[in-house]
Amino acid sequence: MLSAMAKPPVTTTVHHLVDKRFVGINPQGLRVSIDGEPEARTGMGPMDLLLNAVGACAAYDLVEMLKKRKLEILDYRVELTGERFDGTPAYYTKIHAEHHINVPGLDERTAMRFVGLAMTKYCSVASSLKAEMSYGVVLHHDADASQEA
Repeated sequence: MLSAMAKPPVTTTVHHLVDKRFVGINPQGLRVSIDGEPEARTGMGPMDLLLNAVGACAAYDLVEMLKKRKLEILDYRVELTGERFDGTPAYYTKIHAEHHINVPGLDERTAMRFVGLAMTKYCSVASSLKAEMSYGVVLHHDADASQEA
């Protein structure tokens, strides 16, 4: 039986700027502002970034599946809601991702299957969390008319 080879470690560095303001810089020099200040925020807080990471991770995978089907994405967004534990640490207990998709030719059954795979099988971020994950799909096109065209 072959075992999966481990991927190389991922690194990043978080630098303190002032008070609860930080900047994360990866080895390629890309930056993200991280801000926990209550007012005049210059970036998202860590939990906001995590919620966005779940959505972006699943979206990457969904886009790849749509590309393989040669379907054109007219519009796509993921709206996320996270519920957090009322204590310390206040981790996410539930995350719901509503995928709004405008892809002519994509039927609801296929969209649900693709989103399900993206959210539960392929998304490394979601798999790294202990939160209960749920998802939904809203199609913003007429799937039946699109398939006929």
